[in-house]
Amino acid sequence: MPPAGPPPAGPPSPPTPAWGIADAGLGIPAPEVHRGDCWARGAALRPASAEEARTALAEGVQACEVCRPDRVLTP
Repeated sequence: MPPAGPPPAGPPSPPTPAWGIADAGLGIPAPEVHRGDCWARGAALRPASAEEARTALAEGVQACEVCRPDRVLTP
């Protein structure tokens, strides 16, 4: 009997969003805007468009100090 191949892959993971907002929670004292690929984003990043991220920054949501999305999103 030939060896079985690799196990079938699960469903594809969703694409990484370009921007996101991490809501306050465990380890995150206040909401923060992040780049989608930021390692400091936490587990629950809510995907956001660039416009939503800009609006959140303009309304006072803190920018992540690691990935600094404010440098790209604000003029």
